[in-house]
Amino acid sequence: MAKKIVFLIVGIVVLILIGGGFFYWQENQADVKELNKTLPEGVKVVKSLFGDEYKVVNKIDNYEFKIPSEWKGIKEIEYAPEETEQGYTASSIGLEDKESMSRILAIDRFRIENLEDIDLESWAKTNFEIFGLVGDFSKDKVGKYEVAKTQENVHLGGMYVYFFKQNSKIYAVTNSSEEFIRYIITNGKW
Repeated sequence: MAKKIVFLIVGIVVLILIGGGFFYWQENQADVKELNKTLPEGVKVVKSLFGDEYKVVNKIDNYEFKIPSEWKGIKEIEYAPEETEQGYTASSIGLEDKESMSRILAIDRFRIENLEDIDLESWAKTNFEIFGLVGDFSKDKVGKYEVAKTQENVHLGGMYVYFFKQNSKIYAVTNSSEEFIRYIITNGKW
């Protein structure tokens, strides 16, 4: 009889823990659910179960990246599906951080034919000229990627733009902090 009572008490405790864990998970994921409401299927924000690690997963364009912990999450996120404009075929993600409400990040993904024949710095300069942007470019290395980078002070308020190639795509990552751009490129799966 005592064994039955012990098993019953253990069973009740386990059910309470499972219910509490589910409630905690629901509360912890509320901000992510709200962000994902505006995104198309295939693009979503993911948050770790414990802690505040955020990641954007884009299965439409086949990449994902982590958000710097200093951002304390994402306030707003938008996805612009692939379209062609002035000879460029691109899609874009733009987001704003939760902490300072002023950190804005944009990732533009350009689909390119014969990417191996393209000089990245020349391509980036041409891209800037076509869209009326101004920048002095230099080369750098971020993780395993060779990048062409610049700071656009005329139209983008001093934002940095890093371009890099992966597979048949060129990515442009724009943010006010080179440190955050480097973090996102290095910790992303492109």
